[in-house]
Amino acid sequence: MQGSQTEKLSSARDAWLERAAEFARPSEPGSAGRRAWTGIAERGSLRALFLIQWIYRHLGRWAVTALLTPIVAYFFVTGGAARRASREYLRTLFATPLGRARLGRRPTWRQVYRHLYEFAENIADSMTVWSGDGDRIRIDERGNEHLLELVRKGRGGILLGAHLGSTDMLRVLSKQTGIVLNVLSFTRHAARINAFFDQLQPGLRMRLIHFEPGSISVALEIKAAIERGEFVGILGDRVWESERGRSVQVPFLGRRARFPLGPFLLQAALGCPMLLSTCVRTGHGRYAASTEVFAAAGVVPRCERAKYAEELAQRYAAALERECLRTPYQWFNFFEFWRDEVER
Repeated sequence: MQGSQTEKLSSARDAWLERAAEFARPSEPGSAGRRAWTGIAERGSLRALFLIQWIYRHLGRWAVTALLTPIVAYFFVTGGAARRASREYLRTLFATPLGRARLGRRPTWRQVYRHLYEFAENIADSMTVWSGDGDRIRIDERGNEHLLELVRKGRGGILLGAHLGSTDMLRVLSKQTGIVLNVLSFTRHAARINAFFDQLQPGLRMRLIHFEPGSISVALEIKAAIERGEFVGILGDRVWESERGRSVQVPFLGRRARFPLGPFLLQAALGCPMLLSTCVRTGHGRYAASTEVFAAAGVVPRCERAKYAEELAQRYAAALERECLRTPYQWFNFFEFWRDEVER
């Protein structure tokens, strides 16, 4: 079990680095909230990443934890976009009956700070794992049998996630089941990041794929990977400007929000199974990981794909809403999620 626990949180590092590109771009809102950690991969060399790892290795978890408060405080003060996005999310959640019961009081800047700090704690936990101390992290698993059945049959598929918790039950599965896992990443430095983690954990059967929205070559690469019996990890709670034409507005936390159709259109065209994977922090050094069948295998006729994808997007939004209500401080999508309501 210690080996599988080591991998469960180590995939959190990919969420960290994947978000680097998202939050380093000036055109994307909400960049400051996570740039303290994620911007390193985009702006500098691998030496900066090794420095953080060195701090943990030689000074211990206490040193990394000690850094969290000043870093989060700095970006809480300077990261206006992320701060406002967090407050809007928490207030939207509080406006629902279950959200009000979960939060207990109307969110203030104190709750916003806690939200940002929770993200930093996820990163600190992943640092523990990167340094080979995964036995300090406890993972409560549920639903892995669905993935193991596909592995037994030699079939690939799509692992659907969100900016929720570590995001990364994904890497766990790579080690535990022996699957080859490909994670779509918007960072242009996927090769650099892959090299960094190859040095930390040689032989890990996982890689980042640099994804450009609308890219035919990437779509073919995804198809080829799944046909080889590999898995592709995709996050479904972010719509890029170039993909707004392939998105839909659906109810989410009592309001209408835009979700991408791309992951669901891809599954409909390929006919591969889609599994919903989450891994959320439930306490100090403790996580709950879950995998469930989200869409069964089978190619959907072209004329039916648009409707099919919209239905899956609605189901996905409902599933994400349940998780947000269950663990309100674990959704780390720091940007104006409901901005379409303002634009109309």
